[in-house]
Amino acid sequence: MNENPNLSNRDLYIRLLSYVKPYRKVFGLAILAMLGVAATEPVFPAMMKHLLDNGFQTDDPKMVWLIPLGMIGLFLIRGIFTFCVSYLMMWVSTNLTIDLRREMFAKLLTLPTQVFHDQSAGKLISRLLYDVNSVSEAGTSVLVTIVRETLTALVLLAYLLYLDWALTLATLTLGPVIGWLVKKFSERTRAASRQSLQTLRDISHTIEETVNAQKVVKIFGGQNQQTQRYAGNLAQFRRAFMREAVPSSALTPITHLAASFAVAGITWLALTRTTGGVGTSPGGFISFITALLLLIAPIKQLTTINGTLQRGLAACESIFGLLDSPGEVDHGTVSLKQVTGTIAFENVSFAYPGSDRQALENVSFNIEAGQTVALVGASGGGKTTIGALIPRFYSASSGRITLDGIDLNEIQLASLRQQIALVSQDVVLFNDTLAANIAFGSPADISRQLVEDAARAANAWEFIERLPQGIDTLIGENGAKLSGGQRQRIAIARAILKNAPILILDEATSALDTESERLVQAALASLMKNRTTLVIAHRLSTIEQADKIVVLNQGRIVETGTHAELLSLGGVYANLSRIQT
Repeated sequence: MNENPNLSNRDLYIRLLSYVKPYRKVFGLAILAMLGVAATEPVFPAMMKHLLDNGFQTDDPKMVWLIPLGMIGLFLIRGIFTFCVSYLMMWVSTNLTIDLRREMFAKLLTLPTQVFHDQSAGKLISRLLYDVNSVSEAGTSVLVTIVRETLTALVLLAYLLYLDWALTLATLTLGPVIGWLVKKFSERTRAASRQSLQTLRDISHTIEETVNAQKVVKIFGGQNQQTQRYAGNLAQFRRAFMREAVPSSALTPITHLAASFAVAGITWLALTRTTGGVGTSPGGFISFITALLLLIAPIKQLTTINGTLQRGLAACESIFGLLDSPGEVDHGTVSLKQVTGTIAFENVSFAYPGSDRQALENVSFNIEAGQTVALVGASGGGKTTIGALIPRFYSASSGRITLDGIDLNEIQLASLRQQIALVSQDVVLFNDTLAANIAFGSPADISRQLVEDAARAANAWEFIERLPQGIDTLIGENGAKLSGGQRQRIAIARAILKNAPILILDEATSALDTESERLVQAALASLMKNRTTLVIAHRLSTIEQADKIVVLNQGRIVETGTHAELLSLGGVYANLSRIQT
């Protein structure tokens, strides 16, 4: 999910404009309004020419009222057009932002598990928030400025050509100078913008970590440490932003200075001419200078937006880098209909990306349909890795894993995961009602009765009915209003409601007290009936009734058998049992 700084400004902007395309009709109306604003620009200099050429006198009494009213009408019309431009482009900008965030969020849900290990949630969130805002500005406000000010400049140039083509051509010598300045300053601004966006991600990451670890921060007195870390992030952002501000701020005054030379030169030419052109008409000369000065405003706007444009293009690199990053590999074509649940590992080896050590090495074992198989062993032995390979959070480096004789890689990911329910030590609940958490992922029309039945089967109903709103009670961030045992039983209820033929229990009771463990074990017993179950456990007392126990050590299977068989061997399992008793 890397950014690509080698893409040209043109390629990035063309791709960005593709997100504006669905709203081209509204954008077209906005351009018409911009054209209206631009068309009114030379009217005021023309009025001034008329007044000056006539010495601010008129023989027609009506003109005494018509000219002032015309001025008011001019700015009223400009105001209406300006409002239309702002409103229509805000509408386009909002839709562009929503489309990008929707597409990025959808992409997040398809990214490989490794991406979430490599990047913090805070940095990913920053891309959806800060980067999209910068892109939205580049895609709409910058575009408005480019179109509106370009149209205004062209209309004013046309009027200047009408007044005096020779002096106007002299004015155009300013163009290449400004273009060269913009190009030079853009390169530095783009690099600084890229760095400031990275510092924003670091800030978001620090906030996310501090919020999630607030208990650890308080109990270990880490407030000063986190405050200093956050202050360091802010200082880096300030430095990066100021590096961005230098070229952005310098471009406008330098452009004005270049424009002043052009105005001074043209004024000198006009004053030294003795025949023709504006030299013979004071009104024409003032009108020309007025239009020329008005021309500086759109030029100023076009150079001022360079910082916003480069910031947006730097954000485009980030966003399109995310959107173009490969999702989970899914070449499967088999859609599972009815699964018995027989799982086989055949000489499976696996190493995590970026690691030289094999997490699993030539692992082979079978789980028969409806059988309960437990994985035990020291930490780092490969138990959790096996649990992650079955739903294809990762794919085996070599060997193969089959479900009912079908290679997992041949099964469509969605179809495979539909057959699996997971209950782990790290319960994930959403800031919603108990009912919504139990029914998470179920069809929208799932009946209330089925949800309540799942809660009862998980031994959760006894505490649910004591809550103020019962099963409709909001449980807070990750179930903060519930105890550990209650949260675990809600997760079991969710798995019961899914009714998948394969169940993975990853340390589901390791963090519970004795009473909570008793209730959860009873709920698990109900959940495990007639299901193929893989149990990952440290506490051997929880897996004594398993049909088969697989003992792992440093990624290899060292023992296999029932509880009684392994004890009689007097090997690794028997030693683990002695340690825990």
